Amino acid sequence: MIAALALAAALASAPAAGCVAETGAFEWGFKESFRAYISGSIANGEWTTEGGIGYATPAFFAERLEGPLALDPIAGTLAVDGALRFTGHEGILDTTISDVRFVVENPDTLSVVVDIRGTTQDFVPVDSVDVRFLTGDLAAAQWSADGQTLLIEGIPLALTAEGAAAFGTYPEGEAFDPLDLALTTSEECAASALEARSAGETVPLLVAAGVIAGGVAIGAVLAVLLRRRRATMGT
Repeated sequence: MIAALALAAALASAPAAGCVAETGAFEWGFKESFRAYISGSIANGEWTTEGGIGYATPAFFAERLEGPLALDPIAGTLAVDGALRFTGHEGILDTTISDVRFVVENPDTLSVVVDIRGTTQDFVPVDSVDVRFLTGDLAAAQWSADGQTLLIEGIPLALTAEGAAAFGTYPEGEAFDPLDLALTTSEECAASALEARSAGETVPLLVAAGVIAGGVAIGAVLAVLLRRRRATMGT
């Protein structure tokens, strides 16, 4: 009897069956003007990456984001264990942004939540965790499918008040580079999500099959983003 009750409780607390994002990839320039400042003659600095985050001109990327992001309730997080580190002014500026999480708050809103440590561009010490750094407008993004990959490209990002306080340099509302996300899914699931979006239904569209369909590699998901960007740039 106790075992049966425990099973019933577990089932009641589990997310509803359906499309759930388990893995994905991202590509993001962070902020082009900030990168130009870091690498320019004033700061004479550089940026490096750690863990699951890499860099290939002109963007940072992660080949594997970890979920889940459930359909019902509309909530969840995709995260990467990695970091971006910006240094300049002979080490006086030294800011590390780590534990990057993409949190879907509702069908049209995404937040970029991070930990920020080091010194800002204004040379102010900072050590802040779980900073709601940027907010993204999913409604303004471009949604499409490429086979078993669901693409959410060009998500506009703006600095929050909390992010401005922790990062320094820029005011609340400052635009950062748009974010591209790619998620592995079944073709059926991607098509269903796009159809629901077109119909204006309030469903979360960062969706993917609970098990990666057909054994598609996460690296292939990132490759789709890179291919699309090169096509846009005409290279």
